[in-house]
Amino acid sequence: MTAYINISLQGTVYFITRGSTEDDGMVRLYSSKLVMLMNLYSTFDVLYSQLSGEWHHQDDVVNPFLDRRRVHAIFCDSTRSIPLSLRRQRSITISDFEHYEPPATPGHTLQSIFPPPYWKMRRKDLDLQCLERHKAFVGRVLADLAFQWRHILCGRYNNSTFRRLACAIIRIVTLDFEVEEVTLSRRGIGGFLVWMNNLPEWGPFSGSIVRIGGASIVICQHIPHAITLIQKDFGKRVLTTLDHNLCETFPKTFTYLILSVQETILYRINKESRRYTKCERLLDDTHPPSYEAIELLLEAIQASAFMTPIHRLPVELQDMILDRVSAGPIESARVGCVLNAGSEFTWKCGDRNIEREEGRRNRTEWSPVESHILFGNCSSVIAYK
Repeated sequence: MTAYINISLQGTVYFITRGSTEDDGMVRLYSSKLVMLMNLYSTFDVLYSQLSGEWHHQDDVVNPFLDRRRVHAIFCDSTRSIPLSLRRQRSITISDFEHYEPPATPGHTLQSIFPPPYWKMRRKDLDLQCLERHKAFVGRVLADLAFQWRHILCGRYNNSTFRRLACAIIRIVTLDFEVEEVTLSRRGIGGFLVWMNNLPEWGPFSGSIVRIGGASIVICQHIPHAITLIQKDFGKRVLTTLDHNLCETFPKTFTYLILSVQETILYRINKESRRYTKCERLLDDTHPPSYEAIELLLEAIQASAFMTPIHRLPVELQDMILDRVSAGPIESARVGCVLNAGSEFTWKCGDRNIEREEGRRNRTEWSPVESHILFGNCSSVIAYK
């Protein structure tokens, strides 16, 4: 088995993995480092200096108990399974550990903050064909984002991890990502693209409000604070309108999309009133995003597609052109959504279903093209074959 050690020291998380063949042997090894030394040194000083391996800096701690994959044992503080006093007295064994009941994750909060009546958004300029095209592609990618990072989404995470997850959602729905294709043979190195000790590594957005199309996306875990951000932003935009005498051209009503990762809600505000949609489940626990949440996101950020010469061609010819954009089908589908061209993506390549790739497997010259989704230079750990 593999042991994961997280030590939080003054806001910084130090992380190391160690392999071991037996649970009891692993526990004895680590606990022996702390016996009789705990009175002289901190837990961090002892473990960092005496456990060989490569330590890493992280800015969040993954709670492995909430993941449905196999977890054996972990060193805990006095509020968990093993009291510090016992570790000072003797080496501990597996039999010393007590059954751990993880704290219940907080439930939905939006319903209580936004009571009925709810407003159903219907944009007059909504392109339904474009919406369906994006739902077919983006919906699957968001579901696979939820699957790959389920060990994070099923528990609690700090603001840094939250902002990275929110950034991933926005970049996927706006198709603002890169696709790296693997076409050559390679020898597999084993393991998974992501495991339950991993955290997102891509950078988050710098601000709390991101302008996309005619909507402003409010990135905030705590809904009451999101409302405060909306009211402040609305006040600033109204003042800007008055200061520049733009009352004739500026809209009287502003649209905001609140994104808490777990849920999303559309919020419209003007000087006289506010209106909002029903909250919809997005990335919550291990469930895929709801159909309604995906539709709400895509309707809010939809922009008019620009016309190109390809739009004058029959759909069959558009498909032929898009097939030559890349070696694999994922980048072709992304470009088709960006251009609003070609047929709706069916997640098939010829007669073969496109599958999610979860490991680092062997590749031969006959293997399907692997398509890895990147945010900048960082892997999202979402891949297809």
